Amino acid sequence: MASSALSEIIMFVAVLLIAAFVAGILTTSTYKISVNIGKKGDELSTKLSQDFEIINDPGSIPRNSSAGITIIYIKNTGKDPIIFTDDSFTVIIDGNIVEISDTKQLSNPESNTLYPGDVGEIDVNYNETGYHKIKVVSDSGISRVIRGYIS
Repeated sequence: MASSALSEIIMFVAVLLIAAFVAGILTTSTYKISVNIGKKGDELSTKLSQDFEIINDPGSIPRNSSAGITIIYIKNTGKDPIIFTDDSFTVIIDGNIVEISDTKQLSNPESNTLYPGDVGEIDVNYNETGYHKIKVVSDSGISRVIRGYIS
């Protein structure tokens, strides 16, 4: 009888240890999930607060044929400023990355930051006319597309 009681106690202790182990794993997993959700929420918040739009007229995207430059205008439509330099954006035309030759902050020419409502000009080395798909991607991963005629 003593051996039976001892085995029941051992079994009870084993069940408690297994339950504690499982609870520890679940607690750790829940914590990691909540941290990752918080990080994703911060990333989404940044993307939503740093938004922009391409504001070119799709019927007539300007081009300086003598300089070999196509001009893309963007406007900061987000809540936060956007750093506006040659390195802070990527321009893709018809699936090919094109070199940015210059960026100009048109609302405040002395600044390299687009504040909410400001307009900037991106000059790219592209000298082909016709209908093209132009995609502008910011360094924070936001992208906008315009399909238009480069005149």
